[in-house]
Amino acid sequence: MSQAITRFSSTLPFPFSRAVQAGGFLFLSGQVSMSEQAEPMRSDITTQTHNIMAAIERTLQSCGSSLNAVVKVTAWLSDMKHFAEFNQAYAAYFPAGFPARSVVCAKLAFELDVEIEVQALAPDQLTS
Repeated sequence: MSQAITRFSSTLPFPFSRAVQAGGFLFLSGQVSMSEQAEPMRSDITTQTHNIMAAIERTLQSCGSSLNAVVKVTAWLSDMKHFAEFNQAYAAYFPAGFPARSVVCAKLAFELDVEIEVQALAPDQLTS
């Protein structure tokens, strides 16, 4: 049995794939609030969350999937004081039901306040 792995390259100047498809799933690299020119976009936690979720949605769509196919989310916050505000912004992206999720506190790249990583069903696993 062949286990194909498809890597979707990133246009950012960092050593990672924006997504990898394997075993019926898409694994997206963690996203921070960043412009397409790889500049950190510092702002409040709500704006950072919306920027990240929009980038995640674009990546999923470019891989043939969608936010509806997300099964697991991991989020890192720079400080748990952002938890309530993060939850409010995040919840808007999953009106049909929430994926499994973990939220932890960590020091993040570029001194941003939130990073989000998702795993979703690959396009060949989606039903019409």
